[in-house]
Amino acid sequence: MMEVMRDKGTQSEVQSIPLLRRTACVRLAAAAAFVLILASCAVGPRTPAALPAPAHPSERVGPRDITIALYNPALFGPERSLAELVKEDRLTLEKGKLKNAKLLVNKAQRRLELWVHRRMVKAYRVQLGLNPHGPKMRQGDGRTPEGEYFICAHTPSQFYLALWISYPNLEDARRGLKEGLITPKDFEATVAALKEGKCPLQNTKLGSDLIIHGQPPEYASELAQSQRKSRGARRSGLLAGDPNPAEVLEYQDWTDGCVALFNPDIRELYEFIADGTPLTIVASGPVTPPPVVLRAKGQKQR
Repeated sequence: MMEVMRDKGTQSEVQSIPLLRRTACVRLAAAAAFVLILASCAVGPRTPAALPAPAHPSERVGPRDITIALYNPALFGPERSLAELVKEDRLTLEKGKLKNAKLLVNKAQRRLELWVHRRMVKAYRVQLGLNPHGPKMRQGDGRTPEGEYFICAHTPSQFYLALWISYPNLEDARRGLKEGLITPKDFEATVAALKEGKCPLQNTKLGSDLIIHGQPPEYASELAQSQRKSRGARRSGLLAGDPNPAEVLEYQDWTDGCVALFNPDIRELYEFIADGTPLTIVASGPVTPPPVVLRAKGQKQR
């Protein structure tokens, strides 16, 4: 009889083990969920899922066959200053520059996306070269490069401010050497500069002085004056004389192969993007909608 009772007791203890394990698992799952909630609060809103690449470029043909970029307001922004987004999303700065940032230019959709880690922070409107289709091949072709680059310098510019693109990259230089556009000595100098994280050799038949820049004073002034008739809300971070990028629905391509932004936007990137920041330029690709953010404390979400 005692043996039977001991067996029953043992069986009861054995049956209680899965229950204890389940209880422990539930507690661990709850703790993990709490940690994830805290982490999501620390890095700000999630990046929406990317949409497939549109079938057609976001452009139309204007007078004299000049392409005109078309901007869908839903795919740009948030229409807030980058300084506010950095603060509210608790993005890490190192010597005043965004840590772990990267830039992506989608030529077909005229977008420059700013990413930090796996999250897109903001999408900017851009204009391209007068010959916007296809990768840059040589000096004077009016094309914007395509490939993997990095920001290699910050300088003032006749186009307000400039972030220098590390063009030519190694692939461009190899092609240039093969096609006789640069000499072996030029190739070696380019390779050495890229390895050191510096701007590569300029002034060759491959093309040079390719930058991400703003608008010349006359363009910015003309655009700002045309907007004075409207009563649209102006986002924070705009200075006197600045055009409001959010009001621009279309704008013609006009550079010699550079990537142009509106002055308030290049000013933000100039402030927060460090030399060495990776830059990818693609002909087309998936489009990531801008994240939804809070306007300010006490205001509704948009």
